[in-house]
Amino acid sequence: MVSPNVNVAFTIVIKINGRLKEFNFRKRNNSLYDGNTNDEYSIRYYFQLQKEENGGWQLSGQNLPPWVVNNQPVIVEALESKIS
Repeated sequence: MVSPNVNVAFTIVIKINGRLKEFNFRKRNNSLYDGNTNDEYSIRYYFQLQKEENGGWQLSGQNLPPWVVNNQPVIVEALESKIS
């Protein structure tokens, strides 16, 4: 049996706009994940993905660049393939 205090973290490499980007995720619970990634200037962006009751995912974070926000479906697809 796994202790409820186990920290589950993983990295997924996702191709966005023709470039491979590394996304780091940390599981908070079955419907909430913290995530972060960086751009080519090493600026790190932090966000959360929350699973909604309808089965969709909501991306939230401050000052996220368009290449993260506009590629939410790609990020969610990669996350779902990892956690399922």
